[in-house]
Amino acid sequence: MPPKRNQKSNRIEEDEQASDASAWLSSPSNLDGHATSEHSSVIGTASRFLRSFFRTKSASQEHVFVALDVAMVEGTDLSKPLKATCNALQSVLQMVPKYIKKKERERLAKMLKFHIATVENQQVKLDEDQEIEGSALLFDAAIKESLESYASKLKEIYNFVKSEEIGTGHNSGALGERLQDLDNLFLEYTRVLHLLVASRAEQTRSSLSQASPVFMSNATSNHSSRAEDINVYGVQHRQCLPGTRIKTLDAIRHWEKDENSTDQMFCLLDFAGSGKSTVSKHMDLEWEEENKLMARFFFSRDTAETMSTKQFCSTVANAFASQDESFKTITEKAKSRADYNLLSLEQQFRRVIVDPLKALDRRAILIIDALDECDNERGHRDMLLEVISNHLSAIPHLRVFVTGRPELDIKQWAITTDGVRCTNFFKLEGNNDDVERYIKQRLRNWPSSLQEQVYDIVKRAEGVFIWARIACDLLCKTKDVQAMLASLSEEVTFDHLYTIALEQSIPKDKHSRRVAVMVLEMILALRRPLSIAEVAQLSPNPKAIEDVVNSLGSILLYKDRDDPIRLIHATLREYLTSVTKSGPWFVQLGRGHYFLASGCIDLATRAEQGPGSDIEEDTFERKELFDKMIRSIIDHLCSAIRYSWDSWIAHCGKSSCKLGLNERIVGFIDTGYEYLLDDSLRALSDQFIRNVVSLCRRNMVSFSESPSLK
Repeated sequence: MPPKRNQKSNRIEEDEQASDASAWLSSPSNLDGHATSEHSSVIGTASRFLRSFFRTKSASQEHVFVALDVAMVEGTDLSKPLKATCNALQSVLQMVPKYIKKKERERLAKMLKFHIATVENQQVKLDEDQEIEGSALLFDAAIKESLESYASKLKEIYNFVKSEEIGTGHNSGALGERLQDLDNLFLEYTRVLHLLVASRAEQTRSSLSQASPVFMSNATSNHSSRAEDINVYGVQHRQCLPGTRIKTLDAIRHWEKDENSTDQMFCLLDFAGSGKSTVSKHMDLEWEEENKLMARFFFSRDTAETMSTKQFCSTVANAFASQDESFKTITEKAKSRADYNLLSLEQQFRRVIVDPLKALDRRAILIIDALDECDNERGHRDMLLEVISNHLSAIPHLRVFVTGRPELDIKQWAITTDGVRCTNFFKLEGNNDDVERYIKQRLRNWPSSLQEQVYDIVKRAEGVFIWARIACDLLCKTKDVQAMLASLSEEVTFDHLYTIALEQSIPKDKHSRRVAVMVLEMILALRRPLSIAEVAQLSPNPKAIEDVVNSLGSILLYKDRDDPIRLIHATLREYLTSVTKSGPWFVQLGRGHYFLASGCIDLATRAEQGPGSDIEEDTFERKELFDKMIRSIIDHLCSAIRYSWDSWIAHCGKSSCKLGLNERIVGFIDTGYEYLLDDSLRALSDQFIRNVVSLCRRNMVSFSESPSLK
């Protein structure tokens, strides 16, 4: 009696036999019309195995469509229906038999793989949106109808493909028709999904176009007084007040002039808001007045360029070159190399800074401000410090003045590196009354008793200048000084101070606060600082931008509508982008990128239509562009439009609700592609196409969706 065989062994053997038979049948040499009786026997056996094999697979695959039907009925959001649809697509792809004609088989497999990749990508983007919005996208009637139609056609193809009739080859045309129908239904489902996501995003964006009357009345007509306000700066920093930081400034002057000192670098490391950049700015202006060869690089998280070392060498070299023709000649020769931009940081530093300074044999000063703002996630800061320390000995006449927070890596480097003097304000100044002097100067028209109250509070902030400055701003604006003093004294931290500034500056109604947060989301997501006038061009409601920025004058720096908006300090960005710190004032950068991506595309699209479009005419008049054709876009466009062309791709890539941008992007691609065919705009068109290819690689748009790119 033969031994018993378990079911698992039987299935394994059947699978192997079915595979062998299928492979044998697919060989042209075995089906040339001259099969022997042995071949006929094998063919019959193989056919039985194939039928048994596909019946077994079909039974396990059909439950996938049952699960899809259940998900369609029970799903309240898109998550389960999309997952079930993806599983069904995978199931159909796995069971495509080899006896379908090769052309039809390849077409079906290619289409299914594309649909699978698209649905998976949609799931990822919807999950990202859910994290930002706090809720999933609802499975509403429109998306349900389109997805059900697609799923029904998919099941029809599944049943059609597994039937034996197709093996005769008589129904290949019918399969082709079904595949075309499936693809059309998929495009329709995708279109409906994009519109649904866009509708949700636009509901949020439209809030910006509904400025609250209370909010508007709270922040109007402030520009005329801001230019005269002592605390409003068109640039990021200003000099030290007379009589403050005397010992620190003297120590820096002595270090720079001491030719016998072995310390080529002076590192002033202290906590946030202590006034390091103010000292840096003071010495910058002083050395400039003394006509010393000098360059300054200010690291900042405001832009991608200023938080990396990408532009460091060029910026420093250009500053030196602007003051010395010999330096300029050497630098230009080094930069003329075709591969200059491909050189490493160390190679660029040596060629455009070290070599020219060695050739000049002249004393020079390099200021590196806010070193802690240099991004170190990719090792930019570590590399810069290594490069500088490696080359210092080769240029003994160079003095490098560095400021920053005492981050662990910076402090350890400064302490352990030869030729570096590391210090802080307490070592230089001891217990001084600089902050008290500042408060008395700011509040000079106030009673001395109130000045003392303010100073008593600020002392608890360990003499942080920026804290004192914001506190004085708030006190000068408030109608209830005692209540403000009480609020300030509750907790002497930056987080508490920023919360007070926001609470006191923005009306308490929900709508006004939502608008304020959305404006801050746009400002923080900008690739570089823009003015009120420029940001307004990218906003659905220019007035909302002006109202919010005007209201937040204590924590935003700007002089007038045409001056770039900057955060008062790096700690403000840290506060706003941390939900635990800022709470209801938390800024979602992804949402800010969505607003900016939409604004950039809309503005650039209107620009393509020429001066007759609905772009504000006063913008063109200010830029002397209103009477010029838009065809001169490269040389003459106002900065907001130029920013849109340069930045739309970056904002799309970092945006939330990416699926909701699809229709905008496709329309922009079609109009932009036709517009940029002119040879005079070749440079811009090349960049435009590179941007479109980048979007396709990130699955944000398909070439098949744009007629211009098919």
